[in-house]
Amino acid sequence: MKNKLLLLITSLFATILLTACGWNDTNNGDTSETGTTVTNNNEEMDKHEDGDTALPNHSSTGDVPEGLKEAENPKFPVGSKATIKGDHMEGMLGSEATIVGAYDTTVYSVSYTPTNGNEFQENHKWVIKEEIKGYGEETLDQGAEVVINADHEPGMLGATGVIDTVEDTTVYMVNFTSTTGETVANHKWLKESELSAE
Repeated sequence: MKNKLLLLITSLFATILLTACGWNDTNNGDTSETGTTVTNNNEEMDKHEDGDTALPNHSSTGDVPEGLKEAENPKFPVGSKATIKGDHMEGMLGSEATIVGAYDTTVYSVSYTPTNGNEFQENHKWVIKEEIKGYGEETLDQGAEVVINADHEPGMLGATGVIDTVEDTTVYMVNFTSTTGETVANHKWLKESELSAE
């Protein structure tokens, strides 16, 4: 009888222990004394992708704005290689680019306040005229207030900004691997003066 009672108590204790472990596994992290759940790395990545604190995504789908015209005789044809002289992000300067698209347009640098509450962005490079809401054939002047219809950075789409610089040139969409090891596809945009032949 004592052996049966001991076996029953041991089984009960094991069941309670396993149940507690199973609950901890489905909790997706540890809970601190304040009741805050500590998330795993994948959940942190999701916060960056979906939340207001999202990090810039330098790759894009490769879609271009309606009305953007391909360059007839670009200095760097599609499929060619070039060295990047632009420094828009860490690891970009000096990287080898493969040209994905070349377009003749007006390019602007724009200062704007992101729609998601992120810090004011000064002199963002670049927004092309086809990415300005309600754009026309006329070139906008420095100081003009605009609404940005591009999604290069978190909080950019729909943001109100001011034109800092204006230039008619050829812009390029490129693929490259940064010097920090990040692979970037269909990056928009680099001006012709920001590329050099190898």
